[in-house]
Amino acid sequence: MRQLTVQLVSFLLSPLLWIVLLVILRYFLKQPGLRRKCSWVAVIIFLLFSNRFLLNSYARYWQPPPKDISADSTYSCGILPGGFGSPDARDNSGYFNQSADRFIQALKLYKLGKIRTVLVNGGNGKQDASQFNEAAWTRNQLQIMGVPDSVIWFEDQSASTADNAANARKILDSAGLKPPYVLITSAFHMPRASLIYKNAGLPHVAFPCNYTVGKGKFSFWDIVPDPNIIPEWNPFLKEVVGYWIYRVKG
Repeated sequence: MRQLTVQLVSFLLSPLLWIVLLVILRYFLKQPGLRRKCSWVAVIIFLLFSNRFLLNSYARYWQPPPKDISADSTYSCGILPGGFGSPDARDNSGYFNQSADRFIQALKLYKLGKIRTVLVNGGNGKQDASQFNEAAWTRNQLQIMGVPDSVIWFEDQSASTADNAANARKILDSAGLKPPYVLITSAFHMPRASLIYKNAGLPHVAFPCNYTVGKGKFSFWDIVPDPNIIPEWNPFLKEVVGYWIYRVKG
């Protein structure tokens, strides 16, 4: 229920949705004053959410900084939530998508001896890909990269981050792997994911990665409106909505 609420509220907060609705509403209103207000509000929303400087500024505020665990002792397990593998529509095989840095960092931590095992956490969240099992596919990718099957744990029943945490708790308890663990996920996803895993009783070290925005140097072109920037707000809006819903409801 909370997952559905997160998706619905984040959809309703989409800047592009409001721009489209205001433009459509403008043509149905008869009062010139209201039509002008709709136009101005639509323009203001466009200017704000097409500004890369504002997006980068918010990303730097929301995303936790990279975590250096090179001096730490070895952790029993690295938890790797799904979402970085997608089905190929041509043959239903898998490919790495824009979140692939999650996989890279988990593999790197294992190869460097910072985690002893890897828990591939989830993989059936994509309801339109019944023949593609991301967890099994990820397990195979790890094996190809030289990670022995004996140190790979995986579950493929999760359809949300809350499911990820609940199922991870069952596996880790059953395996007798002691906390704290290392949670490896995208930086924009980390605040909400870390809260949910903590609430599920899984002490962990947050290891954010996959920084897609908020890390580059300032450029004059960052303040020039760019329509392509608008959709990049959507993941952040979803995460902040989800974070507060899970924080308030516990």
